[in-house]
Amino acid sequence: MSNRGKRILFLSSCVRGGGAGWSLYYMLKHLDRSKIESIVMVPCQGIFWERFAALGIQVVEMPRITERTNRLLFHWNNRLTVTASYVLNSLSTLSTIPSLARFIRKRGIAAVHCNNMLVKIPGALAAQLAKVPAVLHVRNLHETRPKVMMYGNLARLPAVRRIISNSAASAVPYRCYAPEKVVVVPNGVDLQEYSPKRIERGQLRKELRLSSAQPIVGFTGNLIPRKGLEFLIRAAAKVIVKQEGVVFVVVGRVPIGNSIDYLARYRALVNELGIGHRFFFSGFRKDVRPAVVDFDILVLPSLQEPFGRSIIEAMALGTPVIASRVGGVPEILTHEQDGLLVEPGDVEGLAVNIERLLVNPTLRQDFVEEALKTVSKRFNVAALTRQIEEHLLGVVH
Repeated sequence: MSNRGKRILFLSSCVRGGGAGWSLYYMLKHLDRSKIESIVMVPCQGIFWERFAALGIQVVEMPRITERTNRLLFHWNNRLTVTASYVLNSLSTLSTIPSLARFIRKRGIAAVHCNNMLVKIPGALAAQLAKVPAVLHVRNLHETRPKVMMYGNLARLPAVRRIISNSAASAVPYRCYAPEKVVVVPNGVDLQEYSPKRIERGQLRKELRLSSAQPIVGFTGNLIPRKGLEFLIRAAAKVIVKQEGVVFVVVGRVPIGNSIDYLARYRALVNELGIGHRFFFSGFRKDVRPAVVDFDILVLPSLQEPFGRSIIEAMALGTPVIASRVGGVPEILTHEQDGLLVEPGDVEGLAVNIERLLVNPTLRQDFVEEALKTVSKRFNVAALTRQIEEHLLGVVH
């Protein structure tokens, strides 16, 4: 075993961004390297490769790890077939199990951390085969019976010693199958990297040629139906006719490999509603901070959300938040205290609350001040990583 601490393998298929990918990066950044030596295994280099290298962390490519869910034959509105797509993708990674188990034995891995849903099955089964403990990090909501049963029974494996859920909402199905293994540790935000004092303001305004007097209502995230962007677009149409100068900006992209071009659909809706002159799609950014600090309001209108990483990032950057009352979001925001919550799919509620914040800068500032207290007290990634560190070391003999 390395004199740098217990050697733990971190499996992740999140290489293009997303909450799970960023959460892993910041966790690894703050782990105590005298206690844990980290090795990261991913399907390809992606956007985190250089960041991991800068931390001095070894990264290993395993191309057979499934990077993303293949939904070529499935549609989001049919929950059963979406579940089937997850099952098929998980089964397609079974071929990695023997080689992964050999890697674990050869490299003296003390434990396996499965960072996201698509690596849980191969990671847990390889750990079982190699006779080392596994930790499942839960960052998804399992709401259909097939997925609940599949991942719930996976949690019962003897090798699976701990299940770390990023919210009480995401922990629900696991508590039904292996309650003694479940702990809740929310995602954290790096308060140094996400300090508004460190980010230059005005970059987004300059890029879009907006004046300082024009309020910006923003969204960051993947362009997929569960993020609720359609409802934000329809709410924007109501706000724009009443609030002079306000613009809406979407930062994000359709996930690579997705068979449906949701961006084209959203652009078509914007044009249909006649708001294209004040509703912009600015594309994917490796670093969303310069955009978020220019937002006057961030809106996350999700239909489903296990946590809501973009919320804590905006709170740390001093941007007031309006979000849907779904999943783990109410575990972050307290309505009327450090942000606003609306019911999912409520276009009128979104529009009313956006207008309310636009016309009341004092209320926006009150929320900002309370939000900064919230993230400092409850979502500081350095403190939360200490908790995760204890759980990781706790499963190692």
